[in-house]
Amino acid sequence: MATNAPADADASLKDLDAIVCGGGPAGSTFATTLARAGRKVALFERETFPRFHIGESLLPWNVPLLERIGALHKVRTEGMQVKFGARFYHQGTDKTRFVRFIDGMDDRHPSAFQVKRGDFDKLLLDHARESGAAVFEQAKVEEVLWEGAEGSRARGVRVRLAGESQPREVAARFVADATGRDALLSRRLGGHRRDPQLDRSAAFAHFDGFNRAEGPTGGDIIVITTPDGWWWMIPFSDGTVSVGIVMPSQRFKKRTGSVEELFNASIANAPELRTHLGSGKRTTEVHAIADYSYCASKIAGDGFCLIGDAACFLDPVFSTGVLLAMTAGEMAGTQVSASLARKGRVDARDLRRFQKVYLKGASRFRRFVHGFYQPHFLETFYSDAPNRNLVGVVTTLLGGGVFEPDLKTRAWMTAFYACVGFMKIQHLARGAGEFARGTGIVEPETSESGS
Repeated sequence: MATNAPADADASLKDLDAIVCGGGPAGSTFATTLARAGRKVALFERETFPRFHIGESLLPWNVPLLERIGALHKVRTEGMQVKFGARFYHQGTDKTRFVRFIDGMDDRHPSAFQVKRGDFDKLLLDHARESGAAVFEQAKVEEVLWEGAEGSRARGVRVRLAGESQPREVAARFVADATGRDALLSRRLGGHRRDPQLDRSAAFAHFDGFNRAEGPTGGDIIVITTPDGWWWMIPFSDGTVSVGIVMPSQRFKKRTGSVEELFNASIANAPELRTHLGSGKRTTEVHAIADYSYCASKIAGDGFCLIGDAACFLDPVFSTGVLLAMTAGEMAGTQVSASLARKGRVDARDLRRFQKVYLKGASRFRRFVHGFYQPHFLETFYSDAPNRNLVGVVTTLLGGGVFEPDLKTRAWMTAFYACVGFMKIQHLARGAGEFARGTGIVEPETSESGS
């Protein structure tokens, strides 16, 4: 189906079941889910794909989702880097943690992919088109249109298509906001609630190579935890690597020079990273994202929902972004299709289960991420587990198994956090200990005053 030609637009935009605003993983997954169910859907994306984007490491639970929407064979055909686990290092110590996804409580999720998001997102957008969605790039949605006494039900959008001098109104039975951080609808619905415990910003770029490990572990993501943040290194199948640093937003905002200067200075102060990076040279400009952990005040209502980064964005330390986005797209798309089939419209109550399951999964990720910035949690993470099931449940969390986990997994999640709580008591009793003192995660005077 044509993507941009206004001459083809009229027929494509009549009697729509749904409109999707935004063509990233959430929007394309939502559109694909509806189109494969026989629904008539139009997707408006303001940019032209491919385009550069953060969030390049997928999780194992992405794999069956890709299969369910019919795109897994396309990802495999593209030869994207297979990822079997993650390697964590703690700066200034010999602390390490090697995670193998096959060690999870559910060993049916042994691997994932490292992807250049420009290529991956274009693959998903093209797949939505091939599945039957009408995809319009260079199409700017100016506003969502409403009906009802209080203007509470979405009825369509006002959009300016490529090559058209004036916007047009397009009606649909449902509107999905997948506009990412632009969050088309969130301002109307009460805005974003920023997470004060995750006030972080990131700077990142691509390099032409690094000291890749031999064998299957060469595709693992590398995470280096530091006194006030962490580094990522994401290897790609062509030998290049994505390198990024996450730091407190205040440090980012109070820099004296450019983002590039801050990024280069941070590399100079990270010996573990320099060892892994070796002679690799930067091949892209340095990109940055500031103040990025948040959740929308409301994510669904009569005739609309928010999915992907429009609904929620979480610190990327565990590579949760694409899984959260695609899961929201699939879950919401499935429910919207079922509601349209049953009664020809979608009411807020029809999306309650989507909201409950999605937000609970995001909350499980968030609790783990919150802990990762605490020294007692990190000390637990880097310590040998007393029970194999504790390894399994942590691996399951890191792999993305947070949506409707079984009873055994939930029980061991509770046991893991009990261990974390015990470690916190020990940590406070000994005044933070060598782990925090030696790395600067907690300054000695802070830990002593709190013991």
